[in-house]
Amino acid sequence: MMLRYVPFLALASLVSACADMPGAGPVTGNAPAAVVTIGAGVPGGTYDRIGSAICEAVAAGPAALPCTLVASEGSVENLLALQRGSAGFALTQADTALAAQLGVGPFKDKGPDRSLRSVLALGVEPLTVVVRADSAIAGFADLKGKRIDPGVEGSGTELTMRGLMLSHGWTVGRDVRVAAIPSGTHADALCQSRIDAVAFIGAQPNPAVEAAASACPVRLLSAAGPVINAVVVGYPTIDRETIPAGTYPWQTEAVQTVGLQMLLATTERQGDATVAAVSEGLRANIDRFKRTHPSLRRITAKSLLVDNDVLPLHDAAVRSATAAGVVTRDELFLPK
Repeated sequence: MMLRYVPFLALASLVSACADMPGAGPVTGNAPAAVVTIGAGVPGGTYDRIGSAICEAVAAGPAALPCTLVASEGSVENLLALQRGSAGFALTQADTALAAQLGVGPFKDKGPDRSLRSVLALGVEPLTVVVRADSAIAGFADLKGKRIDPGVEGSGTELTMRGLMLSHGWTVGRDVRVAAIPSGTHADALCQSRIDAVAFIGAQPNPAVEAAASACPVRLLSAAGPVINAVVVGYPTIDRETIPAGTYPWQTEAVQTVGLQMLLATTERQGDATVAAVSEGLRANIDRFKRTHPSLRRITAKSLLVDNDVLPLHDAAVRSATAAGVVTRDELFLPK
């Protein structure tokens, strides 16, 4: 079944490949890790906020494990840290996790990693393409011929955006110009007309979008149309999503786009007791966790597992949830 995802992910092979970083993950054992480490994101960003909330829940949970974040540029860097063992868990977009599992795109040099496991599904991250309010760009298809920042180099956003652009048949450099903008400077580049559009993938409202809007008038671009629809139908890691009107004070209309599941991933080598401590800590403090960010409001103890449809679930996460009566193995399509 996973082979149906390969063509879209293979498009991301134009993303600059990261150097091979060998190394084993955490050693499986019955005793929990001394410290839970989570690859998160840029300090102050959405992954940083959500990662901090997970750490707070784990520390306040039944096992009361200390937890710390590993700062990064996002999904790709987090998964590479997970693979080389410098982080025990990783926040990641679903399509980036699948690329790592298959060994394509930025994970091509590393090769397929069948050890990756999902622990928690944490809601949907919409693609947000931002343009200046006075721009003539009306939809995603109008990005052809424009100057685009598809996301920080090596990030999950870049992986997804390059796949979508190539799905439109565009050749980077000929049909679309890609500008690598340093993290934190996207707003200035957009408002000074050095780029025509900038893409972000993240829970809404997104601080990066808010930063751009504070620098000049902007609007959100719809990501829809026949090509996008075909991608959604063919590649279930990407779903249709709507950014509701009023998500930002200046946004008067709902925006149609696509979204990807946010996962907390680990490897099969991660100790069962540590995975159980993370799972149980979040369930025990789920109400407080949901108040961390508006995008988390729809999360339930059950959805943390059943919404995962990309990586295999870690056995300890399944045992923890089924023992607590949160979900059954049938609901997870697992043998009894």
